Amino acid sequence: MKRILSNAFASVAIWASLKRVMRFSPAVGLFIVFSAVCAMAQSGGQPGQFMSYGAGARSLGMGGAFFAVADDASASYWNPAALTLLERKEFSAMQASLFADTTLNFFTYAHPTTTKGTWAVSMTQLKSVGFEKISITANPAGDEIIDIKTLGTFDSVERALAFSWGREVSEKLSFGIMAKNISRTLDTSADSFNAIDIAMLQKFSKNYRAAIGVQNVFSMASGDTEDKLPLTLKFGQALSLFKGSLLFGFDILKPQGADTNWRFGGEYWLMYWAALRFGVMGAPGIQEADFGLGIKYKDLGFDVSQGVHALGTTTRFSVTMRMGQSNKGKHDMQVRELVRQALQYFKSGYFSRAMEKLRAAMDADPGNAEIRRMVTRLQGAIDYVPTATGSEEVPTLTRRGIIAYVDGKDMRSSVNILRHAFNKDPKNDRLLSLLNMVEKEAGVSELTRKPEGPEIFTYIDQRTYDARQSIYDGKYDLAMKRAQDILDLEPNNETALEIMGSSFYLMDQKEKAKVIWEKVMEINPNNTMVRNFLKQVN
Repeated sequence: MKRILSNAFASVAIWASLKRVMRFSPAVGLFIVFSAVCAMAQSGGQPGQFMSYGAGARSLGMGGAFFAVADDASASYWNPAALTLLERKEFSAMQASLFADTTLNFFTYAHPTTTKGTWAVSMTQLKSVGFEKISITANPAGDEIIDIKTLGTFDSVERALAFSWGREVSEKLSFGIMAKNISRTLDTSADSFNAIDIAMLQKFSKNYRAAIGVQNVFSMASGDTEDKLPLTLKFGQALSLFKGSLLFGFDILKPQGADTNWRFGGEYWLMYWAALRFGVMGAPGIQEADFGLGIKYKDLGFDVSQGVHALGTTTRFSVTMRMGQSNKGKHDMQVRELVRQALQYFKSGYFSRAMEKLRAAMDADPGNAEIRRMVTRLQGAIDYVPTATGSEEVPTLTRRGIIAYVDGKDMRSSVNILRHAFNKDPKNDRLLSLLNMVEKEAGVSELTRKPEGPEIFTYIDQRTYDARQSIYDGKYDLAMKRAQDILDLEPNNETALEIMGSSFYLMDQKEKAKVIWEKVMEINPNNTMVRNFLKQVN
């Protein structure tokens, strides 16, 4: 009897065994009738099933099709992964009058943070009062009642206390977990369950998202019970149309050892402050039809819904209060500040410290693809050059090159700056490795190599040597490319301009050669060799 009375959705199969009890306590009988009917529509009278009824007049007005829709504080009940959709702190409370002195209450507070996700606490309670407590005396044979005494009344209470937390793991994917304690008391008997739920929410687009979750993935019972919480699989979809004014939800639930349930509902905002809602619950046929109304006024929301089922109607009321500044605005400000601090460390050459700030920014905004790209590139750079401090020319150029590389907007500029730094310090193998890595990412076909000539050879010397050798080999296009590598670092390098002009001339592009040679004469009017070349062109 204890299990029957304490379970909000008991099985109809126990009806025959309760006929005698109903003769002595109509309140008990009514409670069991309601439980039995709901059991057929829900999941067969398993323990803790009051937690599958729903929370919030808004969601219940949509038939409880809220698993992927949940974008308010009631996400702490429906789907902890959906808590990431909240931008402000929220408090919500609901009361539902079910039947014969039985109420369902729900309270929750959700608190978004700027870097650590969103957490929430909630309480869900199903309470039925005024059950008649009697003592029956029967004769030894047990076939006749001798005496019946009234011993007062008792209550049946089921309560769930939960802590929920959700966090984005990417721009479109979020994860959530709920830890809950479910307790049941019936007169002097009591038991409890500790359980864990997990869920994921995927945003496929601005208009469509889907969610999947498992309830009671881990559970442990204690007290006066042999019951076990059923493992329940959940899947939900949410579709938003007309810039969010029309919203549809569809959920499927499969409790272990029970029939599959489904829920469908919608919400339509007639005006920015008023919404109409409808929904149905089925298992597999329609068991309950719902409709509701929502009104928003500044930071307050008021919702009411009505459910129509086999036993009549059920009314639910909710109030929601939003508090504080939009978490999205605070979050964006914090991320921008972390990136700004990282750039300051960049400019000073403290790349490891810059990495710490960028990683903090990525933790705060894991879906930010730009920050993730910066972290990846910076990590690649500091593997070769952890720091580049000081005001000397080489570390200054190295800093500029790495900053341009991490920024990623002008990879060619990063290559040229790092080449210039390497030209000043040709024995720096770590700098050469960094330069080669950046050259590969920039798509440079011929990577810089360590000078192979005399000890005093620099990068410019090596490129000049290679360009002249290409002229001798008849590879004029390669000679121009190597000359251009020099000009990228030293735009007025006289020798490189001579080589480029000669390459154009040998390729029978005399007008282009003339333009290049004239520039040489502007740089050095005393260059007799180029003056003679120009006489041949004119």
